[in-house]
Amino acid sequence: MKLNKKLLMLVALLLIIVLLPIFITVPYIISIFITTFLTISCSLAWNILGGMTGQISLGHAAFMALGAYITTMLLNYFNISPWLSIIIVFFIVGSLGAVILSPCFVLHGAYFSLVTIAFGEAFRNLFLNWELAGKGQGLLLTYGKPSFALMRFGSKAPYFYISLVMMAGYYLVIKRIDHSKLGYGLKTIREDEDTAKAVGINPLKYKMIATFISSGMIAVCGVFYACYVRYVNPDIMMTSKSVEYVLPAIIGGLGSVAGPLIGGAILVPLSEYLNASLSSIANGFNLVVYSAIIIAVIVLQPSGITGWYRHSKLKTRINTYFSKGKTNNAK
Repeated sequence: MKLNKKLLMLVALLLIIVLLPIFITVPYIISIFITTFLTISCSLAWNILGGMTGQISLGHAAFMALGAYITTMLLNYFNISPWLSIIIVFFIVGSLGAVILSPCFVLHGAYFSLVTIAFGEAFRNLFLNWELAGKGQGLLLTYGKPSFALMRFGSKAPYFYISLVMMAGYYLVIKRIDHSKLGYGLKTIREDEDTAKAVGINPLKYKMIATFISSGMIAVCGVFYACYVRYVNPDIMMTSKSVEYVLPAIIGGLGSVAGPLIGGAILVPLSEYLNASLSSIANGFNLVVYSAIIIAVIVLQPSGITGWYRHSKLKTRINTYFSKGKTNNAK
């Protein structure tokens, strides 16, 4: 019987993760996992535009927040289920993102990033002064009996599984895009836009598609956020929130599919650990250490962890190990 050792290890890892809520009963630990899965999902969505296309957006938190606000308002004012909101916000926010950012694609580098910051701040100020959206106080989602239809549960375990499925689904979708005509087109545009035009790729069309998918997917993360936290306010549109979704992709490996997954799996638990262990020493000391670690990683390994892994001896050893497994199975 032929056994694929790599596949078996992956299945075992997934099984361990799926069983975690059964053995871990501390809500704080489960919440760290949920936050990690949510951050990775946001970073994967951002990576379609920022990583694959090279358009570094620092305003994606606004799209995530729009998804959260739309979900909250639809549920509070029209009693529309968050599950239905997933479809609504994907198309509304995705289309909005593609329309408002399309004129900005003539800009590159820092200029494009500055414009996205401006858009994010514009949305934040709009919601700060919009009475229907609760102004600065924000909006609460009503509490009540657990209801699957309303994505309202009495424990964190269901949120754990929903966020896990969302992260896994996003990873598979982006992996599919990465090896598709769209993915190759986006990466060609990122490397050299003139070359892309020369081979018949329309940069504007491809960037608008990337923005639509990226904005729509991160808005769906907002649906989950609203249902999990049950409170939204304009602070979730701040630029610092956008940076939280960018960092996992940069640390993990900008443009790679696995980059946000690896970066998020390291950064979120690290942030929680430093907060728990160092914040009592002095206010903000944990953030200083966290920032120093991020700066050190970026300076020492600009291509991220996946970039280092591609050229490391570790990759050679792992490939040799799995090759031996295949050879033994073949015998």
